Amino acid sequence: MASAGESVGIPDERIAIERRADGTVVVRVRSELTGSDVGSLPDAVFSFRNGDPQYSYWLRRFNDRRQTG
Repeated sequence: MASAGESVGIPDERIAIERRADGTVVVRVRSELTGSDVGSLPDAVFSFRNGDPQYSYWLRRFNDRRQTG
């Protein structure tokens, strides 16, 4: 487990990024099963609009995926 000062990346295969017609970037992080007795957790879904602090980061990741995918 990472300490408080460490950054832990989420594996690319667990992240889905889409850009909607209105420019909103939607990021879905697929749940990772942590134990068979727990069951699956719901995905985490975040949306970012122009002006949000993380918008440019996720838009860049979306565009990078389109160019390499």
